[in-house]
Amino acid sequence: MNIRLMVIYLSMVFILGCAQTGSGPRKYQENDSQAEPQNSPAMLNVKMGVAYFERQDYDVAIEKFKRALSHNPRLAIAHSGIATVYKAMNAQVDAERHYKLSVKHAPNDPVILNNYGTYLCQTGEYLEAVEYYKKTLANPFYKTPETVHENAGVCLMKAGEAEAAEKHFRNALESNPNMPISLYNMVIVSAGKGDSMKARAFIQRLEGLTELDEKLLKVAYEVEKKMGNDKAANQYLAQLRNLKKS
Repeated sequence: MNIRLMVIYLSMVFILGCAQTGSGPRKYQENDSQAEPQNSPAMLNVKMGVAYFERQDYDVAIEKFKRALSHNPRLAIAHSGIATVYKAMNAQVDAERHYKLSVKHAPNDPVILNNYGTYLCQTGEYLEAVEYYKKTLANPFYKTPETVHENAGVCLMKAGEAEAAEKHFRNALESNPNMPISLYNMVIVSAGKGDSMKARAFIQRLEGLTELDEKLLKVAYEVEKKMGNDKAANQYLAQLRNLKKS
């Protein structure tokens, strides 16, 4: 579990958002241009675009999203989809243009806001990204607020705002106590504040879900040393040495 994994996790938000489009009426949509039937040509092409994106067949994914937009040029999820593909292809100008169009056409759609927030976080606009995550969280119809809290927390950690990040990670874990990225960051936050007892508790919870990486093994070692538990500290030190050998 490391920063690279966090970025990979964030990049999956678009696909999760698209999956929600099949779950019934989207009450948060503002205008008729977004009330697109699931079996319409536009939405069928969006779904195919997502499928090709998952296969990393970016050229075909672009083609499918373009077809969707030819049927409905104001379809925000299609703009968000093609923007995600352009981002993966490092075509930043096109990605930015389509993300902005997606927000323009659906300024209160939480999926669209979340996707744009993720893009901003990935491109280093951390605090602006958090504002879009807050707009997403303000919408009661968004089904997985814990993922948005986690995304906001990651951005705030990258911005050096650990205290603000902690609130989001705690909110995420209140909804779902088994979120590795939130647990990982709560270890870092707690240890940074010198709260070894809480850091230990979060480490133990994280160990129940995944193996600790080099960074957290070092933190776990230091936590146990501070608490006077040399046996546990030496166990983490042995794991760290074994990890470096592998």
